[in-house]
Amino acid sequence: MAKNFYEILGVQKSASADDIKRAYRKLAGEHHPDRGGDSNRFKEINEAYQVLSDSTKRSQYDQYGQTFDQAQRQGGFGGGFNGAAGGNPFEGFGFEGGFGNAGGSFGFEDILSSMFGGDPESAERRNRGVDLEMPLTISFKEAAFGTETEITLEKKNRCERCEGSGAEPGSKLITCPKCHGQGQIKTTRRTILGTIASSAVCDRCEGSGKIPEIPCTECKGEGVKRGRKTIKISIPAGIDNGQRIRVKGEGEAGYRGSATGDLYISIRVTPDPQFRREGSDIYKDADISYSQAALGTTIETNTIDGTVKIKIPNGTQPGKVFKVADKGVPHLNRSGRGNMYVTVNIKVPEKLSKKQKELLKQLEEVE
Repeated sequence: MAKNFYEILGVQKSASADDIKRAYRKLAGEHHPDRGGDSNRFKEINEAYQVLSDSTKRSQYDQYGQTFDQAQRQGGFGGGFNGAAGGNPFEGFGFEGGFGNAGGSFGFEDILSSMFGGDPESAERRNRGVDLEMPLTISFKEAAFGTETEITLEKKNRCERCEGSGAEPGSKLITCPKCHGQGQIKTTRRTILGTIASSAVCDRCEGSGKIPEIPCTECKGEGVKRGRKTIKISIPAGIDNGQRIRVKGEGEAGYRGSATGDLYISIRVTPDPQFRREGSDIYKDADISYSQAALGTTIETNTIDGTVKIKIPNGTQPGKVFKVADKGVPHLNRSGRGNMYVTVNIKVPEKLSKKQKELLKQLEEVE
């Protein structure tokens, strides 16, 4: 049974390209083997993304239940292209001898290849390095004021020996002899539907038009090598829980010098025992005694960057909220700060001394 790539990524069939990319990044981060994920699940996610992120392959998949590349590997299309007996309905239309430019037999799969042949743009997308996503836990104050930290991850990095070219040092890249530097293989064939010109990405150079004269001995000509890399991350002041930071060019390296993917850092902020955050504002509680509430007082309370004094007027009621301007979290990517709001609670003592009881009885009589 064919895999349902939409179900694997958890998106609807009508999902946009951005929806698919977001779903892939989230799932790839959760199931990456380097972070304890299941390798088979990770392969499924990557396979689904490779198809659904490519408009040509997605169109084939939506129409036939698989792509042409998959059909070639499996020996032909299934689903709607199989007859009642399970065979190819065009099986009797093969042509032998010099009927086409390439000679030999020509079947329905070749027609589909002509219709859905690759192009340089899809080759660039395929060769581009994969975007990565990983979580990073920081403290409440680090989120408020920003910080710098280092993370280490294992990924495909640019090969240092060949500097990503795939060519052994001292050698060079040469024109691909198969496609003559075009990056595509173009053919014209006669079919039962007429003459069709086809264009497919060259499988020798992967659409780049160049190949290493001598493949790099370190990366075997791919230009990338898997390994650990330590990256310095700058966390901006005011970032909040659940937000992401894009670190451009720190994803996986692309094939033979192709564009590098990006790294996305998903921020997780640990709760603070004193403060609660809503946007750029901070909320906290402060306890005062019955006499302080009745007579008025000045209290000192903590903020995220020091202490402040708050004047409590006489007759303050439980739950009264006092605003402390500009003592909240700095606004993300702009100047200024939020406010802090302090809710006062009147603390009733659980045990009273003899003197306290006498005074309260006197107060009760007066009242």
